[in-house]
Amino acid sequence: MSEIDRILAAALALAAAAADISAQAWRGALAVRYKPDGTSLTEADLSIESMWRECIRRQFPSHGILGEEYGADAGSSAFTWVLDPIDGTRQFAAGLLNFASLIGVCRDGVPILGLIDLPAPGARYVAAEGRGTRFGSRLVRSSGQRALDRAVVSLANPDSFTAPGSAAGYRRLRSAGRVRVFDGGAAAYGALARGLVDLCLNGDDLDAYDICALCPVVQEAGGVISDWRGRPLTLRSRGAILASASPALHAAALDRLALPG
Repeated sequence: MSEIDRILAAALALAAAAADISAQAWRGALAVRYKPDGTSLTEADLSIESMWRECIRRQFPSHGILGEEYGADAGSSAFTWVLDPIDGTRQFAAGLLNFASLIGVCRDGVPILGLIDLPAPGARYVAAEGRGTRFGSRLVRSSGQRALDRAVVSLANPDSFTAPGSAAGYRRLRSAGRVRVFDGGAAAYGALARGLVDLCLNGDDLDAYDICALCPVVQEAGGVISDWRGRPLTLRSRGAILASASPALHAAALDRLALPG
């Protein structure tokens, strides 16, 4: 079994264990705390990431880990796991269903494996370098849509576009497309890989643990994902991102965003 095969098998097991924890927590009496930056935190976030870290250290002691709740642990190998135990804690803590668990793995800082697990519908997107993107048991592809005016566009929470440039870009793209949906979270990037959404836009509030798992899911399905200047996303990426169903659509959306400089 190759190293990627071992990592993929471990990631799938971690996602399954996390889904049990988050589902049980969601059905229970959700106790919500707030971090200094005002974002929501639940015991499920902490429990899942603690469990994940323990399992990764046991199976891959040389790998690095970066997680939302417990920060960075440097490794001695090229691989770093990038973890968001509950992406969309705001929705999760409000008793809504729009949340996911994100597991990404980077090699030399470049995302090569991504997993978007949606516990509420029991659905999962999985992608690894050179192996395509799977939704459940089947390979999926982006729509290949090229025309911005015909695109299905997913736009993040408007409050996340805080910088002057990103707020203006959001307003310009807000009027684009044939259909628009809002605050889709990580599930929207899976839907892009599945050919249901053509364009995903997120604002300034993202960190690497929000981003890395999305990259292989989009790219292995034939889509394109970058920052708003078209630069590739890595372990060091933060802030606003754009994903598209085709290179032509990506170029058109970047032109509409048109950041200065």
